[in-house]
Formats: sequence, C-alpha cells, structure tokens
Amino acid sequence: MESRLVPQAGYPFHYVRIRGFERRLGLGTLRTLASIPRAGVDAWRVLRQVRPACVVGVGAYASGPVVAEAALKGIPTVAVEMDAHLGWTNRILSRLVDRVCLSFPIVGREGGKFVYTGRPLRPQLLSATREEGLKRFSLDPTIPVLVVFGGSLGARVLNDAVISAFAGKEPDFQILHITGKLDYERVAAAMLPSTSRYQAFAYLDDFHLALAAADVAVSRAGGSVAELLALGVPAVLVPYPYATADHQAKNARTLQDGGAAVLVPNADLTGTRLQAELEMLRDVEVRARMRTAALTLARPDATNRIAEEVVQLSGLKRPSP
Repeated sequence: MESRLVPQAGYPFHYVRIRGFERRLGLGTLRTLASIPRAGVDAWRVLRQVRPACVVGVGAYASGPVVAEAALKGIPTVAVEMDAHLGWTNRILSRLVDRVCLSFPIVGREGGKFVYTGRPLRPQLLSATREEGLKRFSLDPTIPVLVVFGGSLGARVLNDAVISAFAGKEPDFQILHITGKLDYERVAAAMLPSTSRYQAFAYLDDFHLALAAADVAVSRAGGSVAELLALGVPAVLVPYPYATADHQAKNARTLQDGGAAVLVPNADLTGTRLQAELEMLRDVEVRARMRTAALTLARPDATNRIAEEVVQLSGLKRPSP
C-alpha cells in the first residue's frame, strides 16, 4: 500500500525487503529470519542515499531495520507507538532509540526517553466542523447522529448488529454507516428500505466530516480511537479480537477507564446489546460527560509534539512564523 500512497502524497519512496513475523513458529518464521540480512542491506542503502538528520519509525516491522541501523550509526532516532501498548518492533527499538513517543499513557513507560505525545491526526479532521458534517450528509441538527464504522474493510459483526437492531424500525439516531466494500450490498439491501434516518456507504473519502457530525460512534478500537477523542465523540468500542497482542482491547480499555467510551467484547455484540448501549447514550447528560472525558484524554496537537521531539533531536531550527 505504501508504495502507492507515499508517491501520491508527493514524497519519494524507498523500500526495505522484509517479511512480517508470524505469531507462531513455522516456515514463515524461517523466511522472515532469512529476510533480515537483506533488510539490513536495504536499510544501509536508504540511509546512505537520504543521509537523514533524524529517523522516525511508527512501529511497522519494515521500519525496524532502518531505525535500528540509524541508531547504531549515531543518527538521532524516534519510535512512535500508535497503540496503548508497545508493539514487538517498538519494544526492541525502545532500547536503541533516543525517544519513544506514546499515543496513550503506558504503565511503566514514563519519563526518560518515553514521552506521551498522543497519536498524529489528519489536519482535515481537526478543522472539520459539525455544521459542515451536517450539511454534507443532509442531517437534521435536532436529531442525534450515530456513526458506525469498522475500519477501511468494515466489520461484519458491527454490520450484523446494526441490521438486527434497526432493520424495519425508526431509530432514535440518524445513522451514518460505513459498511466496507465487501458487505455494502448485503447491508444496504437489509437497511435502506427501512428508514429515512439511515445512510449506508461502502467507504467515505470525507470520513472526517461524518465524525465531525457525530454525537455517538460505534466502532472497532484501532487508530480511530484517537480521532474520536480529538472530536469528543462518545463511543461504543468493539475491539477486533484477533488484533496483534490484543492491542485494540487495550486501546478500548484506556478510553473506558477514562470515561470516554463503553467497551463491548466482540463475542457479546448483538442487536439487543447494541440497542441497550445506545439507549444509555440517548441521554444528553451522559453524552456530555463522555464528551468532556474524551476531550480531556485527547492530544489534538500530537503531530506538533512529535515534530518538536524530532526538531530537538535533529538540532534543526524551526522556521520563523
């Protein structure tokens, strides 16, 4: 994906040939180990070509060889952890890098090289307004808005719960439902004849406007939790149960413990359970408390915080405003 998206964004793309680690021993693990020397050569090539003032890794396995080799060469290095726990790559790199930027507080990872910066967010998300969102989706400002999404590919368990809870009924919320491309036709066929308060989308390029309009969200608990916090959206979070190191559950628990969300295990989500959770969130005062909690946990300036660390380590001077 990066080989397409990075050039589209106007940046040069450099590749490192390495395989991801599997969670069990087998032939795949041996192939990954065999790819490490090749990745080391690629990392050396990239560093030699680019000659960076600082190297930043965001936890993906492909970043490991480049960040590690840069650290060993004495180049300033930063590891950014996107979830509420240190992933395998960043656990190793944390011993080598100069700074570890955390998206969420992690017990035992405070002080020293660990800095709680928050998770970087898209600028358009932070600038989007509720009025723009309501206009984009032709929504009634007097009726609360529910956004349901399961990541770029959707989530069948969320889609099934929505159908079970709302098909053939008039919901108390206006619903914007991002189903994922594979499930769109099935969900739309079940839901669209039901009510004028429901809209289905296979995918949204302007998803930031849907979140800006939202009073409540139902979603997985990946990177989007930082977006929910930044916009102060109360959420029902259903962590993907097979996420690496169960990191989505850890993300969701962080928000639940902070009062910004409700965690519903994947196996427990039914139409009835979804209706029960949303019934609670119909209460304006409940939503207001959760919104305040979310904004308290949010770090909308995370990108600037991380950039400050990079600038400081690199010895670069910031341009005058």
